[in-house]
Amino acid sequence: MTMPESTKVFFDDSLPRLVETVAAELGDDALAAGVVLRDASGRLSFFTGAALDTATARRITARLKETLGVYARPDRVFATPSEIGAAAILADPAKLQCRVGQRKVQLVDRRLVGADWLRSPAEVVLAPPRFVFASLKGGVGRSTALSVVAAHLASRGGRVLAVDLDLEAPGLGAFLLTPETVPEFGVIDALVENNLQELGNDFFVDMVGPSALAAQGGRIDVIPAFGRRSLAQPADVLSKLARAYAEDIRADGTVATILDQVRTLIDGFADPKRYDAILVDARAGLHETTASAILGLGAEIFLFGLHEAQTFQGYAALLAHLSRLVPFQGPVPEWVDRLNPVHAKAPADAAARAEFVQQWQAMVARHGPIPNERTTPIEVPLPDGFSDVPWDEQIEDKDVLPDEWSLKQPIPVLRDDRFDRFDPLQRRDLLTETLYRSTFGALVDRVEEAVFPTLAEPV
Repeated sequence: MTMPESTKVFFDDSLPRLVETVAAELGDDALAAGVVLRDASGRLSFFTGAALDTATARRITARLKETLGVYARPDRVFATPSEIGAAAILADPAKLQCRVGQRKVQLVDRRLVGADWLRSPAEVVLAPPRFVFASLKGGVGRSTALSVVAAHLASRGGRVLAVDLDLEAPGLGAFLLTPETVPEFGVIDALVENNLQELGNDFFVDMVGPSALAAQGGRIDVIPAFGRRSLAQPADVLSKLARAYAEDIRADGTVATILDQVRTLIDGFADPKRYDAILVDARAGLHETTASAILGLGAEIFLFGLHEAQTFQGYAALLAHLSRLVPFQGPVPEWVDRLNPVHAKAPADAAARAEFVQQWQAMVARHGPIPNERTTPIEVPLPDGFSDVPWDEQIEDKDVLPDEWSLKQPIPVLRDDRFDRFDPLQRRDLLTETLYRSTFGALVDRVEEAVFPTLAEPV
């Protein structure tokens, strides 16, 4: 029998329905102490930590089946602690802590893809510091900004490694290398080959090409997404891509996801005696490889976005997910303070940029990774369309965001037609500091502040 449209349950309905049902039957405390299991298809079940009589368990099971419809797990939608496998679910270290409405929930989210987004963010790496340039889409000037920052650090005598992790829309190699300096292999080759064989030092040396953009005693080395072999055999690139994201079964039997493989790769090059900074160009969007850059590298993260609805919709999804990685109690994890919004192609007038700042702060107040165990904040309503977020100038930031959350102001990178279709090797005149600083000054300063203490240390 087909369920009427008015009573159908969809993905977004399922978890709130389960939460309401369990809370009504057992109360909020029992709900918070139990665990919701979402399987790979999205179906749900609830594992309670409380011992219940058979009649109560059967009643809740029947209610959940009726309430969840197709999203009720057919094998068991409700389980008590004494049932087979329940103890493992209740103690699963991968539990996410999240809120559904005003209620606390522990969620185990089984996924066929996207599991790296459930990983705990890596601790910050200080030597050499790492900076990830990320965005939801291309065309926001992310790679251009990275190139300018690399050139600036090199002009100060810095030694920079630039890595292109955007395997599906590579840009850094073409930006920073000439045909003569493109190395034999790229990131895509390392991810494919390490599934089949141990890669030696000679292979890694052949992944690095020197950029002529460096000047005044500095150095810029580049690991492109594609090396000479891929450029010479473009028909093989899609075949490589199909294998680059695969899990790697290591010699000890452990499984290395794409996050593990990327982190191992970057760690292998992260020698503070060789480099003062590592700049990473992340894949656009919310793909699995984006998780490896944002969560896996212990880096300072720059989140580029234009002043448009897509930016706030996409980053709302990212930040709301990251909120689930923040414990209910305790201070904000240090990694939260490494998320830096960047207002790309911003107007020169500060007053005109204020609207972007206000919308970003409203979005963070509603969705961002801030402590969940706090006084309920003032609600900032977001209208349909999400492109015109209201902001009450009479409400102070401290009333919207808790004291321990120091929200960083979006970093402006100004709109500058001179940097459209920028080719740094052909337009080196634009890399005169007085020119690029007027556009990228705030971003350059942020990176410079982090790197210069490293540069000052004796090698």
